[in-house]
Amino acid sequence: MPLVSSRLRVPARHRAAILTAIREYGPISRADLSRVLSLRPSSITSQARDLLAQGLIDEVGPGNSSTGRPPVLLDIARRDNYAVGIVLEPNGISAALVQWDGAIVCRSPIVPVRPNVPAVDLEQQAIEAAERVLCEGGVLRERVHGIGVGVSALVDTSANEAVFSSTFSQVRRFRFDALAESTGRPVYLEDIAYLMALGERWFVYPNDRRPLVFLLVSRGTCGAVLAPAGAPELPRFAAEFGHMVVSPNGPLCGCGKRGCLEALLSESALLGTAQRLLPAPSNGPLTLASVAALAEAGNQIAASIIETAGEFLGLALANIASVFAPALIVVGGSVAEGWGRWLLPTGRAAAHDHLLDSLRDRVEVLPSRLGGDAALVGCAARVMDAVFSRQ
Repeated sequence: MPLVSSRLRVPARHRAAILTAIREYGPISRADLSRVLSLRPSSITSQARDLLAQGLIDEVGPGNSSTGRPPVLLDIARRDNYAVGIVLEPNGISAALVQWDGAIVCRSPIVPVRPNVPAVDLEQQAIEAAERVLCEGGVLRERVHGIGVGVSALVDTSANEAVFSSTFSQVRRFRFDALAESTGRPVYLEDIAYLMALGERWFVYPNDRRPLVFLLVSRGTCGAVLAPAGAPELPRFAAEFGHMVVSPNGPLCGCGKRGCLEALLSESALLGTAQRLLPAPSNGPLTLASVAALAEAGNQIAASIIETAGEFLGLALANIASVFAPALIVVGGSVAEGWGRWLLPTGRAAAHDHLLDSLRDRVEVLPSRLGGDAALVGCAARVMDAVFSRQ
């Protein structure tokens, strides 16, 4: 990839920029870092020495050279540094120890969450899950640089606290300070969709120069928008895509409006439609998987439910693309995973019909590559981002 990065020019001794450049362009030589960042070679050498001593970067072998000795390449020390990811969802709390290359080293089983559990008890469950993976991971705690916590909530990142959650109504103006105190690791709280987007950006599409838009289609419908690396003028935020109106006379949404995307495309909305139109299976309630199986077996009603969902997905994709083109739109969540085989092709076709001709070739829609681990892996990306920023 061309080593062009005028946006990364920073004052000498700013190691955050060096780490960012190594992550974005690495493996990379000291000489190329000097050119990318417009820093003196001596400054790069001294700062790289400090980062090597901290174990944040590695020397990973010789590079190519047309003359003289091959340069030694630098890269992020991905396999010797870790983060803990914790995700709080209605079905329970999950936790994992994640390497800086995005690999999950170990994970805890999902711990069920009682309805209306007090926030302090919820935090205690998070502490127990974190301690479990820290213990089972068998790594030195000082190599674990922080804990990312994902929650379905409005998060005030400047205060590092959950402001409001429709999922966990008891979590209001709540910080996870006890988690940080118990583990001795800093805690970074974020919306789950934002973490999913961050995981895809850092570990799947690190060098893609387009904005990355993540559309989460699960129990709720929301998303996040991330700029490419090195483009601070572009937005980075969680987004309530679920409350864009795609059918003004549609069903009532939990927010009080009619025809919101979430009222038509979320897991609960789709299963509610399926329960009204399809016979109940003899072996339990209808699920996304059982509706997909009926469609696969030729049930026209089940197929129609999925096709209609795809058409609403296409409307959402077209609306998002009209704002953020050119863009990479990644679709994830339980509905996308369960019905993706049918849902995404229909969604792409519907989006194509609704987009302006000039935008059709400027937007790419892809399924999440990280799947159900996207938020946990995104927690590691959030910790890495914090470590790099404070250098």
